[in-house]
Amino acid sequence: MTDGPEPEDALILCYCTMLTVGELRRACAAGGWPLPGKENTGRLCTGCLGDLLYCQSRFERPPRETRSVSP
Repeated sequence: MTDGPEPEDALILCYCTMLTVGELRRACAAGGWPLPGKENTGRLCTGCLGDLLYCQSRFERPPRETRSVSP
């Protein structure tokens, strides 16, 4: 994944919330999902929800490694 815009960013991923691929990609990269104004994602149709979950899994940042501190 690149940091700049991608050709697919303008594509509407979900017509239920008018969410674009780029909005989802940027939100996942920043760790800020759901986006302000897109909190109603609980109202997504089954197809949009499946697409959203798939894209979230592809766009999310890898989890940060955490260290456990021994006492």
